[in-house]
Amino acid sequence: MDWERLSQRPGLDPYLQELALFLDAHFARTFGLLWPENDPVIPRGTGGSPDTALAGYVAAGLTALLGWKVEHAAGIRPPSGHVLVIQSAGSSRWTLRAPGDPASELSTLSGEALYLPPGCRSTAVHSDDARHVVLVVTEPEEGPPAPPPAPAA
Repeated sequence: MDWERLSQRPGLDPYLQELALFLDAHFARTFGLLWPENDPVIPRGTGGSPDTALAGYVAAGLTALLGWKVEHAAGIRPPSGHVLVIQSAGSSRWTLRAPGDPASELSTLSGEALYLPPGCRSTAVHSDDARHVVLVVTEPEEGPPAPPPAPAA
């Protein structure tokens, strides 16, 4: 990814740029925690709850920047896959187990992002006011295979 060219794009939300760089650095390697320096700039008039607006904004922005499919998981973590959890309120204490590694513990606070690669098991204890936005990320080559071309008539 050409990060120098990306950083020179006018009007690019620095928060989305941080998330894209973070995902590109950790993707398919190991879990990672991001303490972003910027807040998202969600356009006014985005309907729904703040978490739904954040999920839609981040999913669309990362899909455009990375060319990967990013979808809101509506708060339900899928059993496998690349997962990005954005702590939108409160705090959580996570225990993470990557295959072949000892368990690691970390905490997330409001605004922070946690990347979980496939195979990384997690458990969490959440504060009473904790809320999350859960996104599933798929690289283009991980998507379902394209259907075979129709036979010529």
